[in-house]
Amino acid sequence: MNAVPERLRGGAAIALGAGIWGLFWIPLRYLDQHGVEGPWAVALTLSAGMLIAVPLAIWKSRKSRKSRWWFSCFGTTIGLATVLYFAAVILSDVVRVVFLFYLLPIWATLLARVLYREQLRLRKLMAVCIAFLGLFMLLGGNGGLPLPQNLGDWFALVSGFLWALSLTLIRGNPELDPYVSASTPFVFGAPLALLLGFFLLHTAPASVQGLPELADVGSLLPISILFGCIVLWPSLFAQVWGARLVAAPTAALLTMTEILVATFSAWLLIGSSLTPVAILGGGLIVCAAVLDLTTPSLTSINN
Repeated sequence: MNAVPERLRGGAAIALGAGIWGLFWIPLRYLDQHGVEGPWAVALTLSAGMLIAVPLAIWKSRKSRKSRWWFSCFGTTIGLATVLYFAAVILSDVVRVVFLFYLLPIWATLLARVLYREQLRLRKLMAVCIAFLGLFMLLGGNGGLPLPQNLGDWFALVSGFLWALSLTLIRGNPELDPYVSASTPFVFGAPLALLLGFFLLHTAPASVQGLPELADVGSLLPISILFGCIVLWPSLFAQVWGARLVAAPTAALLTMTEILVATFSAWLLIGSSLTPVAILGGGLIVCAAVLDLTTPSLTSINN
């Protein structure tokens, strides 16, 4: 009897957290307009989030039964997924990047099948298909398959796989401390974002400017701390907390609330176009998530 409410609570937490993550473009856009762009902006906000993430992780780490090696593995995976996604957005077409990243429900399904022997009903497969149709309509698909065409596209594809792997690693670990896990994207992601910035400076200098001025960084630090601690950390915490309670394919579908929030918030705040077809696509994504959450699970997890 407790499995159903627990599953719904986990699903709601993932959807809410991913939805908040869909607002990440707002501070990144603001930082970009004030002299801190691309990977430098990502590194700054992730570093700011460590101010709350790390103390909470230290406070809770004494009760965690997972090894440091496990958290290092998880942190590297989710941190690299985060950074590669933003690198893809910088280097390639945003629509194609989102399509390729959100192949993650397929990766999550395959990984869950291999690692946990999860069985899927036809209803769940239908939910994935409906979600992809909704995504295609929401993003205004041009009728072709979003195949990788450049380095940024491959970054997006790998990012989606790594994010699916992160969701799969969390699943089946009810003893996993979400406070410690939620700190890992910050601890590992911030230095990886800096490495990305230096990498792009040498390989694709047209895609990123030089190092930001220290004066610009200092003036933007308060708003970065505000966003990192009050918005970004709760977003990641909610997704990590919820991912322990639902199957990885379900968690992957629910993360699509990110693109819903990003699309509709951009329409409200900066007047980006929003067609009736896009609205219908967003509705299909919501229907797919509800269909998946209400499908009885045949999961058998062997730890």
